[in-house]
Amino acid sequence: MKLRTVLIGAGLVALGGAALYDYNSPDSRRARELHDIEKLKPDIKVADCYPQGPLAKPFAAAVANDTPATPIEDDVRRRGAVKHDCIRGGEGAHGTVDRLVAAAGDDVVSYLAKVVESCKFDKNQYPNAACLALDGLATNGTPAATAALDNIATERKVAKEVWEGALFRAISTPGFKTPAQLAALLRDDKEWEAKELLLEKIRERSDPAARDPLLAAYAKESDETTKGHIKAALLELDNPGRCVVEDEGRGADGICRYYCRETKGRLRYQKLGKECPLVREPEKTAEKPAVDSASLAGKAK
Repeated sequence: MKLRTVLIGAGLVALGGAALYDYNSPDSRRARELHDIEKLKPDIKVADCYPQGPLAKPFAAAVANDTPATPIEDDVRRRGAVKHDCIRGGEGAHGTVDRLVAAAGDDVVSYLAKVVESCKFDKNQYPNAACLALDGLATNGTPAATAALDNIATERKVAKEVWEGALFRAISTPGFKTPAQLAALLRDDKEWEAKELLLEKIRERSDPAARDPLLAAYAKESDETTKGHIKAALLELDNPGRCVVEDEGRGADGICRYYCRETKGRLRYQKLGKECPLVREPEKTAEKPAVDSASLAGKAK
């Protein structure tokens, strides 16, 4: 075999290997995945509020693909769904945005943060682009994404539903803040819905270290409902496994209501005195009688 032939063959093999590497490189896989997302809605128009750049078309396609094919016609139901999903995230409602986040790499965090900043919240539009961008940041889950959510929640320059959604996603991130740190935020916050979101996470984690900041928040709180929920958080710390009132025992309508954290159930009893007992043992579930298999076998004959 001539040397020239050998050299040409080796060169072709090298070029083929280089081409194969380029096809399977992270950048190539990323570009193909983003293109595949674009192909889901190839004719979609990029909204004016979307930041320009290579992620604009894939994001527009992802939002369109995550929009339900059948719109919610009832205004009340639609607005309720918009608010719920913006604050708490819609379960299974942002699959394509999640796919975009997985494909886009580090650049997606700054892009999604700009979407939240640029796209106005519309209480009648389901879903909202800004709210789906929050879902994307939560899905990304990196320290940079969590910091972006925290910044949105702290600055509060966007619609209330949006910054509350950023707050809920940030405080739902493992390791973001301790219950004691959340309780310290509770004391000085002036928005009751934000306080309820903070209390939800504080009570879920039931950390004794949160007692002192909870007591400080309780002393400062003037809203009767929020004060009752702070008291419930304190009662749960001191009475693990028991059911607690959430209205400081007032039972204003003659009914004593209890929340049982371990079973996630609620109990109602007629009020018998001036005030309801603050805690109560959970109701025991009646045990089913044991089945005598031998007896059943006998009856079957």
